[in-house]
Amino acid sequence: MGDFSAWQPKIEQREAQARAVGILAAPSDAFRKVSKPADIQFPDAWKSHPDFRQEWWYVTANVKDTEGNDYGVQWTLFRFGVSPGDASGWENSQVYMAHVVVTTKDQQWSAERFARGGIGQAGVSGSPFSAWLDNWRWDSIKDDAFPAILTAADDKFSFRLTMRSTGKPVLQGEDGFSRKHHALPVASYYYSVPGLMLSGKLTLDGKSFDVAGHGWVDREWSSESLSRSQSGWDWMSLQLSDGRKLMVSQVRETGSKDAYKFGSLTSVRGETTILSSKDIDMQPSQLVTLKNGRVVPSGWDITITQENLTLNVTPLNMESWLNFSFPYWEGPVEVTGDNIRGAGFLEMTGY
Repeated sequence: MGDFSAWQPKIEQREAQARAVGILAAPSDAFRKVSKPADIQFPDAWKSHPDFRQEWWYVTANVKDTEGNDYGVQWTLFRFGVSPGDASGWENSQVYMAHVVVTTKDQQWSAERFARGGIGQAGVSGSPFSAWLDNWRWDSIKDDAFPAILTAADDKFSFRLTMRSTGKPVLQGEDGFSRKHHALPVASYYYSVPGLMLSGKLTLDGKSFDVAGHGWVDREWSSESLSRSQSGWDWMSLQLSDGRKLMVSQVRETGSKDAYKFGSLTSVRGETTILSSKDIDMQPSQLVTLKNGRVVPSGWDITITQENLTLNVTPLNMESWLNFSFPYWEGPVEVTGDNIRGAGFLEMTGY
């Protein structure tokens, strides 16, 4: 197993980490705090929450083409508030950022865009639900988020996917109140939709592929993502071959083995068990150096003690570092275990 306690990043990596943590842990006194459970109601929860500093609508999908080749698809819209509220026109104080990524076993296509709110270039609306930045869009046909069409197009790649939900949203943590630190008041409002079916078309470097598979949505809003003592997180969503759906995450403490862990396990019947630090063991398989010099875990060994569930999580493409404004590793993963297989997505920040 890897041991983070002895590893120190290079100076330039530490500087980049400090900038990222500074953004996520910046003072947010003007915004509402996430301090107690909220009454999360649908479909309103899909809309924007401009009284909080930040939020995101996050889609990941594991799809295959007709020849059985694997693809990972990521579509994310982020909102960051300069000040609370959602005024119209040029008085609007919301900034939007979007990430779109397609990953195969040996290549990755990615793009990042920015826009301001209030002038139609980016935003989120209901009746019907839509979330967009330019021509990167999530468009539903009714107030709820599903069924919907997910689209994006950039210079060398594009996709158009139909999304259909097969289960109800999972409220993470305590009815959607998700703590991120064992002692400090760092938390978010957080729910997931782990049961998605997707189908449609990918176009990569001028070649088109019909694809279909499973997906996951994470929806989260807060005014603070990390404490000053935390360096980043490791998160994964896994779809298992027996029909169960697992989310596990840990927020790491700088220079320490200590990490705050949380997660959920949803059964085939849609019943969810909320997992705490004592239920989850996450160990990096080993540390590897990427082509860009970043040092990250090469995979993860996951044990859910109360379920007697042990899994090995391996990236489809190890070179999945995204050199965006906020840099991070993200990509599709394969899952193996005792009499079980699966697929999902892994995100690692702060490396």
